[in-house]
Amino acid sequence: MTGPYERITRFFLNSIDPYDLNGAKPHSTVWPYLKSHFKPLRYVLIASVLATTCAAMVEVWLIRYAGQIIDILVASSPANLWETHGTGLVIAALIVLFLRPFVQFLRLGVNDIALNCNAANLVRWRAYDHLIRQSVGWFQEDLSGRTSGRFVEIGNHVADIIYKAINAFGFGVVYMIGVVVLMAGTDIWLAVPLLLWLGLYVAILTWVIPRMVNAQQAFQSAKSALVGTVVDGFSNFDTLKLFAPKNQIASEQRICLEDTRQRLFETRQISVALWTTLIMLEAVVMVGFIGYGIWLWASGIATIGVVSAMIALSLRITTMADWILDSIWWVFLRVGSLQEALRTIGQPIAIPQADDAPQLVVNKGGIEIKDLRHHYGQDSGGLDGISLAIKPGEKIGLVGRSGAGKSTLVNLILRFFEAEEGSISVDDQDIRVVDQDSLRGAIGMVAQQAALLNRSVKDNILLGRTDVSDEQLFKATKLACADDFITGLRDNKGNSGYDAHVGERGVKLSGGQRQRVALARVILKDAPILILDEATSALDSEVEAEIQESLVGVMQNKTVIAVAHRLSTIAQMDRIVVLDQGKIAEQGTHEELKKMGGLYASFWGRQSGGFIDTETE
Repeated sequence: MTGPYERITRFFLNSIDPYDLNGAKPHSTVWPYLKSHFKPLRYVLIASVLATTCAAMVEVWLIRYAGQIIDILVASSPANLWETHGTGLVIAALIVLFLRPFVQFLRLGVNDIALNCNAANLVRWRAYDHLIRQSVGWFQEDLSGRTSGRFVEIGNHVADIIYKAINAFGFGVVYMIGVVVLMAGTDIWLAVPLLLWLGLYVAILTWVIPRMVNAQQAFQSAKSALVGTVVDGFSNFDTLKLFAPKNQIASEQRICLEDTRQRLFETRQISVALWTTLIMLEAVVMVGFIGYGIWLWASGIATIGVVSAMIALSLRITTMADWILDSIWWVFLRVGSLQEALRTIGQPIAIPQADDAPQLVVNKGGIEIKDLRHHYGQDSGGLDGISLAIKPGEKIGLVGRSGAGKSTLVNLILRFFEAEEGSISVDDQDIRVVDQDSLRGAIGMVAQQAALLNRSVKDNILLGRTDVSDEQLFKATKLACADDFITGLRDNKGNSGYDAHVGERGVKLSGGQRQRVALARVILKDAPILILDEATSALDSEVEAEIQESLVGVMQNKTVIAVAHRLSTIAQMDRIVVLDQGKIAEQGTHEELKKMGGLYASFWGRQSGGFIDTETE
């Protein structure tokens, strides 16, 4: 059974749904991006402003009443103090004992729990929903470490901006206005130096803030680049160890570190100058404020209680000014960081789809490619106008030198990139208008570089599917010749077999083992269209022969596109298509192409161990 404190704090926590996607839209500039997140937060933001304002008013009243108590004590005798002022003192005590803690509890509960615990998650969830809609090609344009860092940090940026802004402007500004009103009520001239100080304070901030935002944006960009470089290096540490001298690796990293240090230095230069200037202003205000108060008392214009309140307020004002400056400084540091993060998170979807995009329905599995061109925005490379009709259930082998366009064709069929010209249809449905998830759901693929996540073997095969029985799982791994090595796996946490974790990118498995896990995954998917991109390239001949035999059964009643350099793996295909410089050079059966005496025949004649000689003639 939960206690009242647990229930109350849980109420604050559950006052916002941090997974609300309604109205979520990407923006590349700070204010529209912040504004797009306000709707789910609107009631908490209103409550935060009200609670923060009330807390500030109570604090101003408390300092003012402290001065009144001194006047009361000076003007009263011990004998009649309680008789004349007892009720007021008791009410004040009740306010301090109960109302002030209650108001502060509401402020902290709304700000620290309702807002802080939810805002960052709301921003990250919406950013994640946006990022997973991006194309594979989009992710290849930047370092994954930098994108990941920006994704994680953007939630903190937005939460801190909102939290600090409400506290600085809600609490600090109300507090300052209350002090001005309080001082003006005693002597209008007391408000003049305070207003003058506030004007200078705002003017300095207005001049400094744009410079500081730009400096912070440059620092955050350097920091993101550093994170991306480190992640990239550590992810490929084996390659660096093999080929790059240690001093060279360190030298390149030092350049990134030094760039980060210099950008941070620029932000700190501005910070030191700003703080020093404002502390000098505070000193002038304190001396003038307290000195003027003493003169008022000496002239009989102000009571000792008012002077005491003025002294307390002058000290409190400087403390509050420091706090407000710190909050404003932090807000605009985060604005600069957010602006930098939006370079990634705020980009529009590279390959958008309509909200009402129909599901791809695959009844037969025929693929029609018409005048397809794609050069990745360059003048050459990729595909240069190919047309190809693949019949339902037909098995196609795709052959060509490196750079001939094989991978480009596969990427365009999967719609990882948007074709620059031409069209691709599956069962007479243009893939540009159908739901992209349904398109990829209809295609099973095994790539040359089998991609595994740092999860268990079972999770890597299932990838979130909950409709698969253990029997189906074991059957798939057996067909992929993976069951024997899986049962012998054990990780450093004591997990074994299918529960053993494979490490980042599957680093704990050999290349052949990773490829067999990937094969099991595609066998289990049982999609009507199958793409094999060097699916058995990492396997030894004995295991490859076993899997080739299994694949014969797997490919039954499926449309298959098999990319291969090892020509022996596709010799039995219904048709072999030879690409050269982005065009279809030849096509036919293995025997037909050999007799033709063209490019394929030269590949076959020159291959060693069944691999294409990829050198140009």
